[in-house]
Amino acid sequence: MIRKSTDQDYQKLADLWLEASRQGHYFISSEHWEKLADKIWKHYLPLSNTFVFEDKHKIKGFISLLDNNYIGALFVHPQYQRQKIGTKLLCYIRRRRPNMQLKVFIRNANALTFYQKHGFKAVAEGTDEETGEAELLMAWAQGCFSGCKKVFAGDS
Repeated sequence: MIRKSTDQDYQKLADLWLEASRQGHYFISSEHWEKLADKIWKHYLPLSNTFVFEDKHKIKGFISLLDNNYIGALFVHPQYQRQKIGTKLLCYIRRRRPNMQLKVFIRNANALTFYQKHGFKAVAEGTDEETGEAELLMAWAQGCFSGCKKVFAGDS
């Protein structure tokens, strides 16, 4: 089930974020992610529009939007990856938004492939200020191939 997050979810989401960040961003030190964990829980999550994927009372993944159309986070706990949870979260949001953007580290091959599979296109390349890692700004808009099994109004 996908639902809107609550204040009571924030600690669990921050823990999930930390675990998934360590694994997915193996090329960045674990200490970097640990320093950010408190900030994620206390500042980032309360300011974002976050939806969680919950199954059997366990949060397995989440997606956070900033400014309505910017995906600031899409994380699935490593134990539950490759079970289409990320796809379900992304499709849930895409049904409610005509376009979206996000940034992804170029060295995060799994995430890059995931977003490309779901119709996101690279629109700019840059460098993340905190890590010095190369990243891509990617965008998706209705009318482009959706990457979802069901084709929604406006998708081609």
